[in-house]
Amino acid sequence: MISYLHIPTQALINTPISKRLFAEKAPLSAAEKRILREDIESITMKGLFQTRTVGLQIYNDDEYHYDQIIVAEVEIRSVERAIAIAGMIQRAFPVPMFLILHSGDKYCVNWCVKRINQADRTKRVIEDQQLTRFFVIDSDDAIIGDWLLSLDVTRLHCITLKDLFDVLSCKFTMLTVADELEVFVDSDTRKIGAYRLMLEKLAINREEQKKVCVAIKGETQFNARLKLTSKLKELQVQEKELKKMK
Repeated sequence: MISYLHIPTQALINTPISKRLFAEKAPLSAAEKRILREDIESITMKGLFQTRTVGLQIYNDDEYHYDQIIVAEVEIRSVERAIAIAGMIQRAFPVPMFLILHSGDKYCVNWCVKRINQADRTKRVIEDQQLTRFFVIDSDDAIIGDWLLSLDVTRLHCITLKDLFDVLSCKFTMLTVADELEVFVDSDTRKIGAYRLMLEKLAINREEQKKVCVAIKGETQFNARLKLTSKLKELQVQEKELKKMK
């Protein structure tokens, strides 16, 4: 997975972080210590994007600070624990980070926005945490193949480290978009807002469909059941229309 990013040689690292060191440096709850002990095999720093390694400018304002971006790989024992593991590791590092989690031949990517805590500027507020689906790299999935090729950082046009983080976040998001459209469509930060809005609307639509399905099962009156069925069909049509975006 790391190879598809084409991280410049000067930004490549291979620094393992022992679970013991992680536990000593990170303020972990009892539940998180159990996750670290039972669900994680290894944590390794794989890439370090800084001004000196990739030539991009530091970005700093009242809310965000980008002086480096870490790319890390985490080997986990079960895909079911991926969200909890990713959240724990992201909270332990104040700097922006892309996590590549894998269990066997299954991979996923996690990232989030880290905003400066205005009450304590040494801390960060985690926002908009994202996790791709798990995928297998060496497969016949055309969407995965095209998506992986789009991740080459040497082809991305950025000025600041924040630009790089935003563009890569966009690239990772496009896997979810591709799954919905059933075809890979590359995108950049200018268009990603529209795609994210599509994903949000799809989530709302499907949640409403679930509610209507539950109501249909519980409804005994014919007319009311017919009305609910009609509503469900309308929502299904809306879902198809939302997915026509290219």
